[in-house]
Amino acid sequence: MEFPYWNRTLGADHFYVSCACLGYESDRNLVELKKNSVQISRCPVPEGRFVPHKDITFPPLANITRALQSQGNRTAKYLGFVRYNGVKESNLVNELRNDSDFLIESEPSSGMTLVGRLGSSVFCLFEYGADVSGIGEALRFGCVPVVVVDRPMLDLPLMDVIRWQKIAIFVGSRGGVKEVKRVLDRTCKDDECVGRRRLGVVASQHFAWNNMPQPCDSFHMVMYQLWLRRHAIRYARREFV
Repeated sequence: MEFPYWNRTLGADHFYVSCACLGYESDRNLVELKKNSVQISRCPVPEGRFVPHKDITFPPLANITRALQSQGNRTAKYLGFVRYNGVKESNLVNELRNDSDFLIESEPSSGMTLVGRLGSSVFCLFEYGADVSGIGEALRFGCVPVVVVDRPMLDLPLMDVIRWQKIAIFVGSRGGVKEVKRVLDRTCKDDECVGRRRLGVVASQHFAWNNMPQPCDSFHMVMYQLWLRRHAIRYARREFV
């Protein structure tokens, strides 16, 4: 009786923000919240805590506000760039350190700026499960994101807005460096790579968080995804005597 809007749908027309996600092992009184309401969380989401038809993830903050004039990276010095955050202990990245085709950011702050690193690389590698917060910046600078993952992707940001299969490249880690290089070498020589870069630069506008929301920015895209889910779960109206 105290919360009529919640009672009307058991929380199905509500959403909540939880950066760490709510675990299903937590308080039993939160069952309806976790089952019915839309969860907005950061990416990547811990395994088992994301419901694809219901939940969404925040677009990570892209700190770079100006895209490069050249989207082609035709004079790229490196095949791929790997960011420092969250990959120090990665076996794949440790293998890539010995490959001159890849630029590995060994420390959080190195001599070359982030703009320079992205601008000098055709691809930017992200190991899923580590840190993918730089994916918006990679798109903005025409650097094709390469997501290293061994399972289907369901929780990338803006899955309802961006056709990730047309922009990013997904490759498994089990084949090691040889498999990664084989896929990237093949894609790099394909005209489709130019199209991926071009689409990525356009899509990067959706990763901008503005003090005052602007059309098509991150705030509006999150609101749009919430609107799409307005009928994801429906319950008959509760009647109270």
